[in-house]
Amino acid sequence: MKRSEGIQLLVAAAAALATASALARPMDFYNGMRDSPITRFSKADVDIMTRTISKALDSGEDGVTTTWENPGSRASGSVTPAKDPKGRPGCKLARVENRHGSLQNSGEYIFCRNKNNAKGPAWQVVGPWAGG
Repeated sequence: MKRSEGIQLLVAAAAALATASALARPMDFYNGMRDSPITRFSKADVDIMTRTISKALDSGEDGVTTTWENPGSRASGSVTPAKDPKGRPGCKLARVENRHGSLQNSGEYIFCRNKNNAKGPAWQVVGPWAGG
């Protein structure tokens, strides 16, 4: 995965996290993002996380958690892929957890394959999964 693709996937994931936070508690949006582990991630953390997400979505078994860790920065996380609850072709549901030191964040997101890989990452975040 190219660095630019990793950054695009990260931005999409961060946007999904931000959207979910803003929809859930608009007044706590700023405080929620300020204390989100992803805001503390280094470039190496982002690279490891995005590679892990892509690998889990590409070849991970549904329901099986894939973890990542960067001991040097105290960052870690996990991804658990599953079938898309709405049955869309080329899409998956994934539970994504991120940690940095004592900060922790998790959520479920719908990822769909990018139909034009030349213009972005292989997977794009469609949005948070609200379970409905």
